[in-house]
Amino acid sequence: MSLLFSALRHCPILDAGGHLVGQLRDLILLPLEAFPVVTKLVIQTAEREELVVPWEAVARVERDPVAIHLAQEGAALRAVQPRPEEMELGKSLLDRKVVDTKRRKVIRVNDLEFQEAQGRLRLVAVEGGLRSLLRYLGSEALAGRVARLFGVRLQGETIPWEVVEPVEIGPAKTKRHTAYAKLAKLHPADIADIIEELNPSERAAVLAGLDQETAAEALTETEPEVQASTVQMMESEQAADILEAMEPDEAADILSELPEAKAQELLDTMEEEEAQEVVELLTHEEDTAGGLMTTGAFPLPPDLTAADAIGRLRSAEGAEAETIYYLYITDDLERLLGVLSLRELILADPSRRLDEIMERQVISVRPETGLREVAETFTKYNLMVLPVVVEGGELKGIITVDDVLNRILPMIWKQRAAKKFI
Repeated sequence: MSLLFSALRHCPILDAGGHLVGQLRDLILLPLEAFPVVTKLVIQTAEREELVVPWEAVARVERDPVAIHLAQEGAALRAVQPRPEEMELGKSLLDRKVVDTKRRKVIRVNDLEFQEAQGRLRLVAVEGGLRSLLRYLGSEALAGRVARLFGVRLQGETIPWEVVEPVEIGPAKTKRHTAYAKLAKLHPADIADIIEELNPSERAAVLAGLDQETAAEALTETEPEVQASTVQMMESEQAADILEAMEPDEAADILSELPEAKAQELLDTMEEEEAQEVVELLTHEEDTAGGLMTTGAFPLPPDLTAADAIGRLRSAEGAEAETIYYLYITDDLERLLGVLSLRELILADPSRRLDEIMERQVISVRPETGLREVAETFTKYNLMVLPVVVEGGELKGIITVDDVLNRILPMIWKQRAAKKFI
């Protein structure tokens, strides 16, 4: 049978002689296990002082009426200090947001559910919803009578602790960098949906607690206004690290939404090479090929053999490329000479040079080409990637089809929504 924190909180604490020591103020545990056990009690004594004692001091927990009996006399109790990694449940979780990582949603915690096992209390679930909220406010009984009178059910949500990820730990919202292990296992698009339910400071705290690659991928999936507000709430070093982990075009899109002073501050904090790539992209209009492109092309020299080209793809440089479905062949001046699909490369004679097997007629666009023409070019030639070249043939970057879709689809949805009211 479960015990609720709402029933335990403020319950009497009695010593071995049955004398009142105080009331239960909070429970402390180490939140590392799937269903962690309570390690300490926080007691508010009759003198209104706070006393932290280990759970080993507990003899038993009575349920009716709820009371906690200690194994020692009150005078023999010795206070202990909570460990830095331990969590005060009432202070850290009640009336705070957590992520239900199974259902990919954010809820506000109104109560906590425990089960007793081998003389210890184990946290098994958190509760949200109207029923637990009314219980938290102390009006569940009255609301229950009203609900029965009108034939209405009070809805509740119970989420097993093993799928719960707290958004913040304590009033100071301090989070360990390893604390979002459950959240980090989700797809970046799911993480994006979750952080969009949070306020900017909470989003910043969550992203700061994820590794840079995961944080960058998740932030990229959010709406532009979410990206801008979140980055502004982050420490400059953290924000710069996440921007560096993004593709340059994605980082440029975010910086373009920020106040000029903040954008410049982040550029100054970024590594020089990454910052320079972003600055170059920021010089282009947003809805042009230059604004859509990324500098993450993977050019190869024409005298490279097919075998050597595959070796380059397996290198760290190849792993960082935006896409390797198409390989672009350039000369010493970075002028685009030809293109080669990954399929053609794999099927080619390993000893043949790239300039012998590449396609020399390359479909490309200029940086100033508008979004509409870019989209039409993708459609007309059934492309996945489109190179961007300047006059003289120098390869400046590539546009992937998802970048175009991400820009066009919201415009289509807005037009359709507008038509409903015309």
